[in-house]
Amino acid sequence: MYQNFIDHMREAFELSVPKLYVQPSIRNTPDYLKSFYKLVQLKLEKVKASRGRGDFFNYIKTAQKFRKKLLKYRRNEEVKLLESSGVSRFSKKAKYLLKPKNLKIPTLANAQGILSVTNAEKAELLAESFESQYVNPPLLNFELPSNFKSPQEIPWVTDAEMLSMMLKCKTSCSQTPDNVPYKFLKIIAHLISSPLAQLCNLSMMRCECPSLWKESIVIPLNKKENPTVPTDFRPISLTSQLCRIYERCLLKKILQHLDTIKFWNNDQHGFRPKKSTVTCMLEAVNDWTESIDEGAQVDVIYLDYAKAFDRVPHEILLEKLVEVNLNPNLIKWIRSYLSNRKFSVKVNNELSTQKHSQCGVPQGAVLSPILFGIFVNEIPSILPAGIRCKQFADDIKIYTTIPKSDTIEDHETLMQSAIDSVCKWSENSKLALNDSKTLQEAECPKHLSWKKYKQQRGEESANYLTPSDG
Repeated sequence: MYQNFIDHMREAFELSVPKLYVQPSIRNTPDYLKSFYKLVQLKLEKVKASRGRGDFFNYIKTAQKFRKKLLKYRRNEEVKLLESSGVSRFSKKAKYLLKPKNLKIPTLANAQGILSVTNAEKAELLAESFESQYVNPPLLNFELPSNFKSPQEIPWVTDAEMLSMMLKCKTSCSQTPDNVPYKFLKIIAHLISSPLAQLCNLSMMRCECPSLWKESIVIPLNKKENPTVPTDFRPISLTSQLCRIYERCLLKKILQHLDTIKFWNNDQHGFRPKKSTVTCMLEAVNDWTESIDEGAQVDVIYLDYAKAFDRVPHEILLEKLVEVNLNPNLIKWIRSYLSNRKFSVKVNNELSTQKHSQCGVPQGAVLSPILFGIFVNEIPSILPAGIRCKQFADDIKIYTTIPKSDTIEDHETLMQSAIDSVCKWSENSKLALNDSKTLQEAECPKHLSWKKYKQQRGEESANYLTPSDG
């Protein structure tokens, strides 16, 4: 049924939307600039036809005026953005402006040293690399407990909710498996919001996610400045536009349920309103500076998980969804959503063959951050008393304060106990800590220098990177 619906959508798109190339330099600019640009193009055509010196200088003069007006407009827009918007929106704009455009993937080498030169070869090599990261076994059988009950109602979606979510969509034109751009969906939102809501509710009633929603196009983003091997890239999934709209509807209801049962620990700063990486760091720094001002010492361990989103075991995740009492239909739908997922890697215009992702939550999907947050939310509760923790997704800081009157050795034992607890939890949860990103820092009291302090403790006693024996 959904495939029939999307086929009609594609047909309508092909028949009703003209294909027109828009110059990137004038996209999203006022009409007066677009009209001025057309004038520049007309004068350019006149130069090509006449080959006259006067026409050429007239074209140059008009083009220079256009560039000045365009530059002035962009500067004014940036000032307006800074004056009228919060820090978050301005930061996003700055990040977009600083981001390198048309990033090319260089020649890559596999483990045997064989080079991949063409886009097709690079796409296939990256796809094989990403597929190898799904190391946990696939979900085979999962059944809800026979006596399971949930206070949450089935998360039906109303026509009004669907319309609201569709109108909030970004006007992105990125290629996705359904090949229907967001902009087109926004234009026809009033026409299709009702049938789409009915399709989504039917999917929830049957606890089945449409197969097209389980396909994704993966865009490789480099993690290093000069990537040379496939592991230097991070997979970002472009999923179905309509699926993302439905995921936003479900996300709202999941967050409402979690807030109702007061699920989140106070140290989790991801996935929550009015929380961010900034609040996470501010709270931690506030604790540290207060301790240091009192002449105490602060020991901090930074923890990071290797391929965390890609390695979440589905069975353990679903068990945690049962623990938070999500609606049974919603749990089964999420099980279907995560099972039998496929992806292709896109490099420029080349797509790899389809690969399977047998575990994890797709990076870039709407529901993935909240599902991962549910998975790791219990970490602060497993730590011993005297250990503080701050979380943002899989980035975790655990720390302890050592007053001047206490011995360092006692707190080292306490910190090691905390590390042992995290390592044990990670092993049981089938997530591996990333040793290269897990490190320890110690801040000395004001009356000691860092060099002297480090010599007093010695390197061996400061090693928290591995769990203790036994």
